[in-house]
Amino acid sequence: SQPNQTAGPTKCDAHSSQIYSTMHDSNPVCSGAALAGAPEARFEAYARAFAGCGVHTDRNYRRSYARLYEQLCCQSHGAEEKFRELYMERPQDLVGKVVRLEALEAERHLDELDACTCGSAFLNNQAFDANEVWGFLDFGPFENKEAMLASPIFQRQQNEASFAIIDNITERLVGVVMLKHDDPKNLTITLEPPIVKPASEGTAEPIEACFIIMDKLFALGYRRIQMTIDAQDVLSKRFAARLGLTKEAMIPKHMVIKQANRDSLIYSMLNSDWKGEKAAARSFLFRKLHGVKAQTKDDANNKKENSIDEQTLALAAKKEAELAEAQNAEK
Repeated sequence: SQPNQTAGPTKCDAHSSQIYSTMHDSNPVCSGAALAGAPEARFEAYARAFAGCGVHTDRNYRRSYARLYEQLCCQSHGAEEKFRELYMERPQDLVGKVVRLEALEAERHLDELDACTCGSAFLNNQAFDANEVWGFLDFGPFENKEAMLASPIFQRQQNEASFAIIDNITERLVGVVMLKHDDPKNLTITLEPPIVKPASEGTAEPIEACFIIMDKLFALGYRRIQMTIDAQDVLSKRFAARLGLTKEAMIPKHMVIKQANRDSLIYSMLNSDWKGEKAAARSFLFRKLHGVKAQTKDDANNKKENSIDEQTLALAAKKEAELAEAQNAEK
């Protein structure tokens, strides 16, 4: 289920043009600010992100993701150094404006996930009832870290994946988001509502985490992303609406959760609703996260790059036809 990554920790900073060539993007439109004393940084950042998306995603996704990553890196010399080093360590991370997603690992994330969701006061967060986080789930609250480690969060099936949501500024773990029921044959998958501390409910962090995953999944060719929610879970229902998911149905007596009946609501997003000429879901979320100006600029850049691609293909076809005609004339 984990989004495909084909680029390893290479020395791409020293070989930007080589990566462009390898990934077949000869017309990149960079949009980040030029850093004083490091004019090449914006191109290197774009190259890293574009290559890191892998060859199995569509080109518009790679370009859009690379532009956003480039802008993030080029905010300052410190930001450029930070994200360059992160890429060299973990090129598979998915980076957004306020959060990034890391493959969930017990060694790196268990302690903090337990600390921020157990209900005890943690850093600047006040104590809370742990059932605010775990009440509608089939697992949790946990007595200790060992119990959390033994739960489905860390003990995943072959068709599941979990990602830690990390705040880009504080480097603190915000929560976790999970993918289940990956069906490569039918290109469908289930996205679970993010598990986050109460202080993060209603913020941009869980929204962007899901946007990053959904954008990558649709770019990989998935046709349908589903979210199943307890009918009594008001916060998750609001979250699904904020994501722009479509409510499809209710399944009565769908599950038994903590010795109680659960009616489940089924929400979904289709690839045809996510992007395309008449689709608005991706643009709606992109605008919510990055602003109208950024969304307009992203659309314009995609249109420009697609036009260049079409012209390049047309010229190549013309040259091939002329070459074939010349060879026939010689015969």
